[in-house]
Amino acid sequence: MSAYLKSNIMSFSQIQASNLRDQVADQIRSAIIEGRLRPNDHIVEAELTAQLGVSRTPVREALILLEQDGLVVSYPYRGSFVRNFTPQDVKDIFSMRTVLENFAAELIIDRLTNEEYNHLDQLIEAQRQAIAIGDLRQIRSIDMNFHHFIVSCSQHSLLIRNWKQIVAQIFAVLHIRAWAIPNYDEYKAIRDHLAILNAYKQRDLPTLMSLNREINERVAGECVYSVEQKGSA
Repeated sequence: MSAYLKSNIMSFSQIQASNLRDQVADQIRSAIIEGRLRPNDHIVEAELTAQLGVSRTPVREALILLEQDGLVVSYPYRGSFVRNFTPQDVKDIFSMRTVLENFAAELIIDRLTNEEYNHLDQLIEAQRQAIAIGDLRQIRSIDMNFHHFIVSCSQHSLLIRNWKQIVAQIFAVLHIRAWAIPNYDEYKAIRDHLAILNAYKQRDLPTLMSLNREINERVAGECVYSVEQKGSA
């Protein structure tokens, strides 16, 4: 196990007694999407059990859950590793995100309320403030909260579950983009969100669906470039 991986596992917190599998999964997931665990890093069960203060059972269950989420891959006799995204993986993830978000748009375009519009406005302003102080973690969190709020308004449980699974993978890929494009213009997301919100307010489904497609294709292109740069580094 690399010294880098050991030092980052040491940053995990002790697990509480209840709901162990989900707590373990949450900590590993956070380490992956924040880049503390990197693509191809070996996730050693024994190290996790020692640092998290749990038995191997919830660790194994958590790794199975994360493999289902597309963040971990497991191999017989070798163990579990952080997923290494390929350019095609990135394209697949963002094209699926487009489908899911456009489906959400179809469901809610005519029924979002002024209160919900106001909440989205507040998220955009909060993201603007996070960009101003350079808080990348908060920028990412608010960005995804914006889209999560929209999708959750559909009240479609299967849609919401599938979107959350996709977004966990997007978080991990966006960290690679931050590495490859260190001076990335975070205000692009503000402009994107303002355009999306305006299309919702206008009840303009064709424009909204086109925006979702264009934005996801652009970000996918940025992330494909970043993955390729990472692979050649």
